[in-house]
Amino acid sequence: MSELPIAGSYRPTIMGTQGMIASGRYLATLAGQRILDKGGNAVDAGVAAGLCITVLHIDMVGFAGVAPIIVYLAGEDRVVTISGLGRWPQAASVDYFQKHCGGHIPNGVLRCITPGSPDAWITALEEYGTMSLTEVMQDALTLAERGFPMHPFMYANLRDGLSIFQQWPSSVAHCLPGGRLPEPGEVFAQPDLARTMRRLIAAEESARPRGRQAGLQAARDTFYCGDIAREIAAFFREQNGLLTYDDLASFRVQIEAPVRALP
Repeated sequence: MSELPIAGSYRPTIMGTQGMIASGRYLATLAGQRILDKGGNAVDAGVAAGLCITVLHIDMVGFAGVAPIIVYLAGEDRVVTISGLGRWPQAASVDYFQKHCGGHIPNGVLRCITPGSPDAWITALEEYGTMSLTEVMQDALTLAERGFPMHPFMYANLRDGLSIFQQWPSSVAHCLPGGRLPEPGEVFAQPDLARTMRRLIAAEESARPRGRQAGLQAARDTFYCGDIAREIAAFFREQNGLLTYDDLASFRVQIEAPVRALP
């Protein structure tokens, strides 16, 4: 006998025949579904949804944070991983933190590692996707530029973290537009993040005549070797951080077989 839905349920079972996507926020899920509807593959859709999450969940995920990715290649019956994890700056060491920080890693720039997620998303598209960064980033860009209704989960996390991130003016400007945290339901936009996305899109578009791969590489280079990298390095220098331009320019995520545990 087939299983019947629970009587009176207002959440019907979702079924499909082509594929499916799930994420931590419905707007990210819709973005991934739109990519599938346009003919993109699962990796294209996953990157689109992931980029949206970096806008919709800044309390949990950062656009310049980490993005470990697992991909199942159905045609090869094989699983691969994209590390998506940054590494410590070359100047960081146990001796440094023992000497300057009492053996602790304090909050702030000294705790920051090399941004891993932009390279992870681009590498996923290069190796296993079919679309451009411009195509899969459109929904994330719109959410950053136009904003979205602040949701209770992120509001609660940002509210609880106010005493921490209010130490840094740049974080205040980003998270507290107009000097206060938007209430649930109020539109929350992130214009600075949108400008960064547009710079990557512009770099890709300028190299597009040379092909999709060239465009993706141009976007990556803009973040890790171009003006954005120089701006990141300058910020860390001003804040007495350890991350340098060389740390950014020499960084690359790894494509690896997953660790296995045999029964």
